[in-house]
Amino acid sequence: MSAETSVVPDRLVNLRDVGAASDRLRRGVLLRSDAPHPGDVGPRDVVWPPRTVLDLRDVGEGGREHPLREVARVVSLPVLTGATRADRAGDVAPFDLGRFYVELLHGAGAAYLVDGVRAVAADDAPVLVHCTAGKDRTGVLVAILLSLVGVDRADIVTDYVRTEPNMPGIIARARPAHRTPERDAHVLATLPPELLTAPAHAMEAVLDALAAHDDGAAGWFAAHGGEPGTVSALRARLLR
Repeated sequence: MSAETSVVPDRLVNLRDVGAASDRLRRGVLLRSDAPHPGDVGPRDVVWPPRTVLDLRDVGEGGREHPLREVARVVSLPVLTGATRADRAGDVAPFDLGRFYVELLHGAGAAYLVDGVRAVAADDAPVLVHCTAGKDRTGVLVAILLSLVGVDRADIVTDYVRTEPNMPGIIARARPAHRTPERDAHVLATLPPELLTAPAHAMEAVLDALAAHDDGAAGWFAAHGGEPGTVSALRARLLR
């Protein structure tokens, strides 16, 4: 992925209504995106602004105050808590994005994923889920949500890979203003290449891991403290 960019986009570049992923889903209830920035131009193709925002970034990752704090309830869910750093040097095994995603399902941050399900099921809609790119942490939580309500596997994967064409804009928006193109190229070169893509096999690994539980995604949810009533409420909220 090239480090060269022109103008940094002044709006969310990976925003979409998750309801578009399947004919079974309601529109205007669940949104996903990259991280909002102060001064972003408001979108016109989705219900906006959100009433609830689930910020999956680490504490401090996005700055001191969330840009949507004046219009929405912002919930911090740092799902990388306890996860292995995806870009650490010295790994013996080659980095695998799907394996990294599956770690999120079983690590300390799984409790935050469960909290995210509860929030989508109960909080004021529309609910916006985002991390930095709206791909990795967001992709895992959206996969759990859609699996819990019975959306087809192929539709979940298709929604995930829709991020790939948006990666140049995502990278441009994530770049600190003080970083030079040369420094940016160096930083990008140190990252596992898969982190800059949205390969179908990574999301398939998540869905395989959820399906491996007794009772599938609902079994995973229950094993991590989720309640059957939450799943019922989520179905009522998301499905037509």
